[in-house]
Amino acid sequence: MPSRTYIYKGARQAMGFKAFKDRLTLVLCGNAAGHMINPGVIYWACTPRPLKNKSTESFPVFWQHNRKAWTTAILFLEWLQQCFIPEVKSYVRAKGLPFKALLLINNAPGHPQAACAADENVEV
Repeated sequence: MPSRTYIYKGARQAMGFKAFKDRLTLVLCGNAAGHMINPGVIYWACTPRPLKNKSTESFPVFWQHNRKAWTTAILFLEWLQQCFIPEVKSYVRAKGLPFKALLLINNAPGHPQAACAADENVEV
C-alpha cells in the first residue's frame, strides 16, 4: 500500500473528506519455466460498482470476495480446487507430462493444513 495519497487541493477542503481505502488480495502462481496460471483476486465486494452489470466469470482472473479482502482458509481451498489444480492438470496434459505438482506457500493463517488432502498428486 502506498504511504501517501495525492488528492488535489480543493478536495481536501470539502466537507466530510475521507480518503477511500480500497483493498484487494492478489494471488499469483507460476512455475520455473515461467508459465503463469490465471491470477486470483480477492476483493471486498462481490462485484465492483463500475462492473455491476458484468459477470465475474467473464473476468480474466479467478474472482473471490471477502468483506476485508483477506485470504481465508475457505477461499484458499476454493482457489486450490477450482483454479490451481484444474489449470495445472491442463498444463501438464498439454506438455505430455505426468500430473504431479508441488505448491510452495507460507504459513499464513489463511493457508490451512487441510490443503494437503486436496489431491493426492499435489503436495503442499
